[in-house]
Amino acid sequence: MASQSDHKATVIDGKFIAQTIRSEIAEEVRQLSEKYGKVPGLAVVIVGNRKDSQSYVGMKRKACAEVGIRSFDMNLPEQISEAELVSKVHELNENPDVHGILVQLPLPKHINEEKVLSEISLAKDVDGFHPLNIGKLAMKDREPLSNPALPRAVLNFYIEVE
Repeated sequence: MASQSDHKATVIDGKFIAQTIRSEIAEEVRQLSEKYGKVPGLAVVIVGNRKDSQSYVGMKRKACAEVGIRSFDMNLPEQISEAELVSKVHELNENPDVHGILVQLPLPKHINEEKVLSEISLAKDVDGFHPLNIGKLAMKDREPLSNPALPRAVLNFYIEVE
């Protein structure tokens, strides 16, 4: 029988790991910039003035700046119509400098989140909230079609320029 002393916890340094990942992404972005004269772009759409959403989006913008990813900020009023928001998403889908799109949730109650998220180009869906991504994630032994935001924007950039 194993004693409690046989089971040792491993303490990990999350800040160090995060910084290592950021450094690796920054190096990839630098190399992409040198090779192609462009950098990956991440569009962040925020609707309204929720303090928690503003803070979270601010952290994403800071992370982009740290690694050299171009941040496209779209701050929209709380009263924007669903049709106007969908139109803005379509503009980002068509923008060749935007390689990833993130719509900050929650959206105001008068906007159907599923409708808006389903309008994001599958290739630019950095949060993986597109219905096809959610569906694949829910299926046994299936991989989602997207990955987390910053690496996803870099990956989409690679795909576009190759």
